[in-house]
Amino acid sequence: MKKLALTLVGSCIFAGLFAQKDLTTAQKSFQTSMVNFLREEGYSPSLDDDNWIKFKSEGKTYYITIGEESPFFVTLRAAGFTLQGENAFERTASLLACNDLTMEFKSVKLYCSDKSVSVHVEQFTRSSEDYKYVFARNLSVLTAAKNKFFEKYSKWKEELEK
Repeated sequence: MKKLALTLVGSCIFAGLFAQKDLTTAQKSFQTSMVNFLREEGYSPSLDDDNWIKFKSEGKTYYITIGEESPFFVTLRAAGFTLQGENAFERTASLLACNDLTMEFKSVKLYCSDKSVSVHVEQFTRSSEDYKYVFARNLSVLTAAKNKFFEKYSKWKEELEK
């Protein structure tokens, strides 16, 4: 029962970290600017049910959320990995891989909950114009960290099975 309660509390906290609230006028302006920028760059962005900017690059799904303002807090997310079901990743090896990659890649954070691993680039920026300047680099480092997850995960899984 105690484990169930802790799991529920942890899940609520984790979900709360990534919930997109209603946007202020300034945040909405930032979001519109980013949607237009992504469209100009050929990404075909849309807004999902959570009011996140959703787009694909090389067949993979990404999301951008805008929080706070003065400065804005922007998160670029990649679709993550499941820790449940038949093809699930093992949690301990996932946590260790996440820790390694968070230390290795500047500005990338990998979060491991009870259900999934997610990969983010989080930063403060004063304007959408400033963010556009670093967007390609953010997308590149995010993709590299996500791809390297498999290598780190395999290493840790093998190590833990010894």
